[in-house]
Amino acid sequence: MFFILGLLFSGFVAASTGQESAPANPSILAFTNGHWFNGHGFTKRTAYSVDGLLTFKRPGRIGQTIDLHSGFVIPPFGEAHNHNVETLNKVDALIQRYLEHGIFYVKNPNNLARDRDALLPKLDRPESIDVSFSNGSLTGSGGHPVEIPDRVIHSGKWTQADAEGGFYYIVDSAADLEKKWPALLATRPDFIKTYLLYSNEYSRRKDDPKFSAWKGLDPDLLPAIVKKAHGAGLRVSTHIENAADFHNALLAQVDEINHMPGFRYTADVEKHLASEFEITEADARLAAKQGTFVVTTLAGSAPSDPEQQREQDQLNAKNLATLLKHHVPLALGSDAYRSDTAAEAKYVASLHVMDNTTLLNIWCTSTAQTIFPHRKIGELKAGFEASFLVLAGDPVKDFSEVGKIDLRVKQGRVLDVSTSATK
Repeated sequence: MFFILGLLFSGFVAASTGQESAPANPSILAFTNGHWFNGHGFTKRTAYSVDGLLTFKRPGRIGQTIDLHSGFVIPPFGEAHNHNVETLNKVDALIQRYLEHGIFYVKNPNNLARDRDALLPKLDRPESIDVSFSNGSLTGSGGHPVEIPDRVIHSGKWTQADAEGGFYYIVDSAADLEKKWPALLATRPDFIKTYLLYSNEYSRRKDDPKFSAWKGLDPDLLPAIVKKAHGAGLRVSTHIENAADFHNALLAQVDEINHMPGFRYTADVEKHLASEFEITEADARLAAKQGTFVVTTLAGSAPSDPEQQREQDQLNAKNLATLLKHHVPLALGSDAYRSDTAAEAKYVASLHVMDNTTLLNIWCTSTAQTIFPHRKIGELKAGFEASFLVLAGDPVKDFSEVGKIDLRVKQGRVLDVSTSATK
């Protein structure tokens, strides 16, 4: 069993309240002596979990009381962009690492639908991580991510059926969209993933094999995709590369932009000026107005050359500052198969463009909101899921405290990360 209740756990004492008037209710927990994050700072108070939901009003018949020993309580962390929750990976160990790092919510923005179905018994449980899946994506002929299934098929781990109509759907026209949309929708995706790569050069790149995997959808098709998705009650996430892609995604009114412009600008088959990847003030204002989330994915694509790294850091800092200035909702994602947002948060902090409180709100709150927008998670409010982390020290004063987790609680259950989530 991955969680424990009513036991001694890492120095946290859980005990029955012993009320005489009525027997204790084991589903009601009291958490005392904790400093609770309110989005701005910490307030010392007692909180309760009742049937997995948080309240600050004392209920009757408390089953257990857990002393937090003056720890600092924050919402769990999120990972808004990673493809590592898949059957090719060691998922049991992955779940364990995510929970050890305090990451409860993960978004996979391109996967095989059959992978999602195979892994569901391990996921979306109080003692595991919760994952949102796109079940494939929409791109143009020869566009990213067609190279990924090709590589896995060559290794013998996938078949051709896992490429077109599996990992991706080729949409070059409105007729293609009408034809292939029902098949994607039949997989029951949690959201729709789309690709724009140097969309300002779409006509030049679309038929040139030189740009294989460095192109995507015709940007003129994206508004129709968004309309269809919204009509089906689904949000749209769009992969982007440059500032033009960022702009075209906003014009199409997508819900989420994956990656910051220029997150890997030295990797394209052609050289580019850094100015091609700078977000404009006008686009930042439009993103804020539309409530478009922007997922970072900055730490995992660091150039090996120190001078290029310096230029990359300057670009990343400038774009983040522009988005923060206009209050664009940001989310942390790593897109790093063997890593997660613990490294992403550390890198973003190193850019010194935001204070610790802002970064904490991004990682804990807005990241959760873009992964599961219809759930009451990411904030420590009455009626929200009783899911939180207890840190040894104050992360507003010292952000490195986010790595010192003394207690993990998910939907009212105390997690024991010393054992496997799937046993």
